[in-house]
Amino acid sequence: MKFLRADTAIYCDPRPIDRDDPDAARTAIGYDLPTGFSIKAKRFWKYLEGATFIFEVRDKLIVTDESLELSSGGDGTRGNPFRCIRGSFDDWDALERWLEAEYDAAVAEGWL
Repeated sequence: MKFLRADTAIYCDPRPIDRDDPDAARTAIGYDLPTGFSIKAKRFWKYLEGATFIFEVRDKLIVTDESLELSSGGDGTRGNPFRCIRGSFDDWDALERWLEAEYDAAVAEGWL
């Protein structure tokens, strides 16, 4: 639990999928967004609520969508569908900066 912080919580559901490394999916740790994040980061996370999840996998923070996929790839066939993560981060600060940038982009586009 490299990324456990005093201001975040661990959750057990939903369970992610990793078609490239099933063991990584079984050992992935799900996190709530830290309460100490900036207002912009929290607002964008609220905008994504229910459609975005954070997991600690292979010493990275992986942000995925409702597909719960932890790796990108696939060729579009029935047995190997396309899959994609939203982002991979080395630390919480990088994730917070990304959320803030996404918030700014959403405001500029008129979504928020």
